[in-house]
Amino acid sequence: MKKSNILNITLFCSVALLALGAVLNPAQAGDAETYYKFYTYYHATWEIEEETEGKKKTYTGKCHGSGGGCNIYVDEKETSMWGFDPKTKQWTGVGQLDGGSRFVMAISRPPGPKFEPGMKFTFTGTIWHPDGKIHYVTATQTCVDADTTRSVMTGTDQDGKAIPKVIRTHKRKKSARR
Repeated sequence: MKKSNILNITLFCSVALLALGAVLNPAQAGDAETYYKFYTYYHATWEIEEETEGKKKTYTGKCHGSGGGCNIYVDEKETSMWGFDPKTKQWTGVGQLDGGSRFVMAISRPPGPKFEPGMKFTFTGTIWHPDGKIHYVTATQTCVDADTTRSVMTGTDQDGKAIPKVIRTHKRKKSARR
């Protein structure tokens, strides 16, 4: 079986397990709604400035909510869906990256009832690449203000070798709810 088929099956199974977990292990009343309400902060059109190994690039991304209480995010490098995982009690995302890479990530529990300047979040996850390489990543995102976040992503490959650091600043262009 081709590696790409195995990755497709793995991604499908991950999403299916998240959905099945919600049925077999329902969340505490209000958990999913609390997380969704908190993470609606991201519902907007964003200008993203990205720096990797001294090279800067600017592009636009958009996040909106779904009727099922999930966030859907799309930019030129990523398409992903984020929602509450009742088993881990985390906001979790699965996504497709440009070039065929796939990821599963989770965000630390919200540190308060709404985004506030100085608030920090930790994203952890795994990225599977079409060439068989695997990256284990951690991103620390800081809320700069009501319309700006800054993320620093670091990680290692499957051999423990450091991967290039990625710094992203997201600036809200247009809110989907304001």
